[in-house]
Amino acid sequence: MDTLIFGGMLATWLVLHQQRGRTLLLICWWILLAAVILLLSHHITSSLGLGLSY
Repeated sequence: MDTLIFGGMLATWLVLHQQRGRTLLLICWWILLAAVILLLSHHITSSLGLGLSY
């Protein structure tokens, strides 16, 4: 999942660097934001399972 986010960041940077349309930039940005939110929610709700007991 992290690789997809870095790929989305690269795609967004390329759209920005090549000065393409604003609509395409916003679409890339929203897709990237959704991927980050999904990854964050997965990491927050998953248990670490380290087996530590204090």
